[in-house]
Amino acid sequence: MIKVESVIKRFGDLEVLHGVSMEVRRSEIVSLVGASGAGKTTLLQIIGTLLSADSGRVLIAGEDVSTYGDDRLSMFRNRHIGFVFQFHHLLEEFTALENVMMPALIGGCERDKAEQRARELLDMVGMSHRVEHKPSALSGGEQQRVAIARALVNNPSVVLADEPTGNLDTATREEIQHLFFELRERTGQTFLIVTHDETLARMSDRKIVMSDGSIIG
Repeated sequence: MIKVESVIKRFGDLEVLHGVSMEVRRSEIVSLVGASGAGKTTLLQIIGTLLSADSGRVLIAGEDVSTYGDDRLSMFRNRHIGFVFQFHHLLEEFTALENVMMPALIGGCERDKAEQRARELLDMVGMSHRVEHKPSALSGGEQQRVAIARALVNNPSVVLADEPTGNLDTATREEIQHLFFELRERTGQTFLIVTHDETLARMSDRKIVMSDGSIIG
């Protein structure tokens, strides 16, 4: 589902990724771990087409996204990649339901179908009772559940998560950890998760370890 081949990334004179290669299979949950500054988030952003590599290739669901221009890349990202971030990035002026619907509407889905899909996902993540609440009325864990539903609304090929449990208390962290695996069982989704959460890393199907811009294990 994800194939990275010899990816190099530089910021000015600093090379932060040194020819990284890795794969994630369909329906796997893989954790990407390592010390801060190891290059994990940079690699995740390149896989997610938010950053471009200086050399190397990235293939998502068999498509070489390294060759795409900006417009095609934006369309591909909307349809094939779901994102979950540490700080949710929900739009404060919209309800939970509207936040989850947003990527579907941007992708051209009819409003009725987008709403139906969003309601189904909010129910799946245990948020059906909070659909009309805005982010300010939701706890951190509830906001993260909404963000996960939003990531899934277009039935993406992959879900990329950057420290999704990093800003949560212990009990909520455990709920979100288990939610990823419940969703994988129900949807067959593929997850690549950057995390410092050792429990989540141990639960994953595989753990990829990075250090100083390289994969070491």
